[in-house]
Amino acid sequence: AVEQDKVLVVSTATASLQDQLASKDIPLAIKALAGAGIQGIQWAVAKGRERHLCPVKLEALTSTTDLFNQGDKPLHDKIGDLWESGSWDGVRDTLPMRIDRQAWSQVANTSASCVGEGCPSYEGCPYYEAIGKAKKARVIITNHDYLLANFANVDKSYLCDSERNIFVFDEAHHLSDKILSAFASSLDLSTNYREELKRLGKMQGDRSGASIDIASERMLAMWNAAAQSTLAMLGDGTQHRFTLGEAPGSYIELVGDLKGSIRNLLDVLEDTTAAQNAQAKASGARRSAMSVIFQSRVGQMRGDLENAIETLDDFIEPSDDRARWLAKGRSSIEIRSSPFDSGEKARMHLWPRIKTCVLTSATLSTLGSFDATRAQLGLPQDTSDLRLGSPLDYSRARLVVPTLAAEAGTKPYGSMVRAYIRDQAINSKELGTLVYFTSKAQMLDVYGSLTADERGLVLMQGEWQPSAMIEEHKRRVDAGQRSVLFGMDSLSEGVDLPGEYCTRVFVTRLPFPSPNDPVLATHAEHLERKGLHAFNLLMLPKAGLKLAQVCGRLIRKDGDYGDVVCLDSRLVSKTYGRRLVATTSFTSVSRH
Repeated sequence: AVEQDKVLVVSTATASLQDQLASKDIPLAIKALAGAGIQGIQWAVAKGRERHLCPVKLEALTSTTDLFNQGDKPLHDKIGDLWESGSWDGVRDTLPMRIDRQAWSQVANTSASCVGEGCPSYEGCPYYEAIGKAKKARVIITNHDYLLANFANVDKSYLCDSERNIFVFDEAHHLSDKILSAFASSLDLSTNYREELKRLGKMQGDRSGASIDIASERMLAMWNAAAQSTLAMLGDGTQHRFTLGEAPGSYIELVGDLKGSIRNLLDVLEDTTAAQNAQAKASGARRSAMSVIFQSRVGQMRGDLENAIETLDDFIEPSDDRARWLAKGRSSIEIRSSPFDSGEKARMHLWPRIKTCVLTSATLSTLGSFDATRAQLGLPQDTSDLRLGSPLDYSRARLVVPTLAAEAGTKPYGSMVRAYIRDQAINSKELGTLVYFTSKAQMLDVYGSLTADERGLVLMQGEWQPSAMIEEHKRRVDAGQRSVLFGMDSLSEGVDLPGEYCTRVFVTRLPFPSPNDPVLATHAEHLERKGLHAFNLLMLPKAGLKLAQVCGRLIRKDGDYGDVVCLDSRLVSKTYGRRLVATTSFTSVSRH
């Protein structure tokens, strides 16, 4: 990048890995380059807009709470004190206190609520200051979600300049799922906009307020009808997937009517906003902070409604490349859709805009080749690739399937797992052990079968924050105490447990993706309709990738040793077992 006067854009999978790059890896690389005579390399971090504070929203919630009547005032007052004192940079990740998603969303910067250079707080805005720094940097550290959102939604972004940038996708095995997420959409019909719309109507005056009220009532009536119809289709279940992504015509007609009522309300809001802007321009007066705050509220509402229309468009428009389903949570009723062919989306939106790119990961190849990765990322067969062997000594480790292991799903399987985990994980002499589960139900079942004393040895995901759980595990092992980690996907990668911290890993079940995943299930239906084998093309590569990640928790540095114990006999009894083993760094499976 330096030699060609380019900018290096390094994208990784998560915000925590992004912070690791920013705090450790990139500064170390720049220090090494400085030793070689390459000086003055500036770097910057680029995170999503929503991770930055909006000072105007914070002002609204701390100084005008009675007017807007939203938010947790004591919490937002504390945030305001930190911001005003200059002791916080306005980025959520560095906030020295816990804040839930809802409370943060009330002060977060969003494209819909932001008025840009017209804002009185534009100078000093955390988001625009971060962009200004990034535009001057030689190295930009970002994450897949934010970068792909720019490719999907921003026509001219400094992050997506192919003439200017060289791209590195770190942890690229996540990229196909991130691409699907970037083009997925959802609409929560449990969201209640009534009070906010009433408030906006009152603040607009008699004539404009009446127009907003009328359009709001029409939209809210259709919104409620769509919510009730969605609940009826869900019945007692939490998910209803439409076969081949094809929703019934009556439901499509209903959500189409909802879309029309939202569009009508949007038109009214746009008209009233335009009238206000014209009046302010004619008077020549500078907009007050309160006027900007109000416009930001209208902008947020318009942004929410425009997102709703985009979701409904995705759901309504006929296409054979999307999964469509309904979902119900504890407090949500959602219409969802997502493309299922990440390769096609990458060919359309990503690779035509990238000239130079490196994809890298410890688990980028699966089942012994890059074929699945090429297909998932829409890459041609002649894409250059390089597969390197592990620099670690795997002769000090074994992949083991016990002779008494049963096939997952059979009658003896559950009791076998409970007994084996108690005997070989809980009551073993190993100090550090990790037990990987593919489902929360099985993890709770095994945990529930233990005695109170045995449970005292276990640190279980869900009862601890991940970072606190790892810290406590290491503290116990350092003190010479036994410690057993129970966890699922969050413990399968990105967890570093070298030496005595982990000398045995248990895989309770081969990590095939859930057959209830609506995107995978719809993709499988389309493949089967074409006469293709969905299991080999979809399920097996994903299982191989996940198994490799779990096995990678064992050997982290020179001198590490131990066993990966798989309690699912399909690894040796099924013909695809050998292909799964080839994905890991092990060359064979032992039986004992």
